[in-house]
Amino acid sequence: MKPMLALGAALLATALPLVALAQTSAPPTGDLEIERKQRKAVVLPKPSPDQARTDADRAIDEYAGRSPDQVVRDTSPVRPSSRPDLDRDVKQGIQSQQINKELFKR
Repeated sequence: MKPMLALGAALLATALPLVALAQTSAPPTGDLEIERKQRKAVVLPKPSPDQARTDADRAIDEYAGRSPDQVVRDTSPVRPSSRPDLDRDVKQGIQSQQINKELFKR
């Protein structure tokens, strides 16, 4: 017991000065300068009116080629669930029932 106490005291005596040295602040080295580089703004060229008209015509053709049901499905923010019996609440309820069965079996 005494050798362990002596060893602990020796370790404590060597560790405290090391901790104190680690906490001392470094001498000031002077002012720090922070430079911020300016980025060039990227300006895209304006498309020609012919190109804009061609793109608009292509978009209209794509939109008109779809069925109305497909348009509604694509643009609707509400998505129908694929299987309502696999909802999170249903799964959680089934799992809790099975856990309760197993717990109260014993």
